[in-house]
Amino acid sequence: MKAMLIRKYGDLDVFEWGEVDPPILKEDEMLVKVYGSSVNPVDASIRKGYLKSFVRLKLPAVLGVDASGEVVKVGKAVRKFSVGDKVYAFMGISNNGGYGEFISIPETFAAKVPDNLDLTEAGVVPGVGMTAYEAFTVHAPVRKGMKVLIIGATGGVGTYAIQIAKHLGAEVTAVCSSEKINLARQLGADQLVDYRSENILNTNERYDVILNCVRGIGFGKLKRLLKPGGKSIVIAGSPLELPLIKLSNLFSSKKTVPFFVKTDGAVLENLSQLIRACHVKLVIDRIYSWKDLPEAHARVEKGGITGKIGIAID
Repeated sequence: MKAMLIRKYGDLDVFEWGEVDPPILKEDEMLVKVYGSSVNPVDASIRKGYLKSFVRLKLPAVLGVDASGEVVKVGKAVRKFSVGDKVYAFMGISNNGGYGEFISIPETFAAKVPDNLDLTEAGVVPGVGMTAYEAFTVHAPVRKGMKVLIIGATGGVGTYAIQIAKHLGAEVTAVCSSEKINLARQLGADQLVDYRSENILNTNERYDVILNCVRGIGFGKLKRLLKPGGKSIVIAGSPLELPLIKLSNLFSSKKTVPFFVKTDGAVLENLSQLIRACHVKLVIDRIYSWKDLPEAHARVEKGGITGKIGIAID
């Protein structure tokens, strides 16, 4: 099958077109013709080899942690899906495969793509959408009337987070750049903070839940913005902070919760229900062609993305 692959870790020039063997299907997996994928910061980190200590790819490797497409074959243990179904999944940093013509997806990773989504555009949803959903329903459950602060509110995770928090009944404060304030308002944010003109760390407001989607803000600084019993969710922190976070959590009712989203089709299905009901809509910066994958990775590394960067596997 055709794939955009890497034979070594490195910069953008390690991407190359190639032919690789189609995935070998296990009993609990589906073979899916890929229509869409995406570029996340973690995809760039994997490509550069920054995560080699945690994940060692078998090179040559096909990257891409998100995938959407059509089922063309199912393993004999698959029960929830059939040939012809439109599905999507977050594959996780250990599996990847979204930048290939075909991908094998475990049944437990997948959910059906909502009918109101384009199959190619659906590839931007799983990783970031599930992160926001899991953050506000599992790690720091949001309830009606809570005050929620979202830092990096117009990026991949943030655009979903605003909508999900509002659906759950929260009062949402969104931190973003001035040129994206209108978008954050349209997505439902109640309070808007331009990070270039106002330092959110100086606010007198206190929050029940904080979701930090950007790097460079120490967890201790965010903890000061929490109400007693509040939780600060960190999805872009440094692994070096983990011992300090655990120690800090022992001595305070204010908790810091670092996490990386799981490969869980049930979570994705719950998010899909919100998309079907139009409670959550996609925000896409741009869809790049498969052949322009290096350019798409460069765009993500530059930063300042509004929503997500998608990849059309064309």
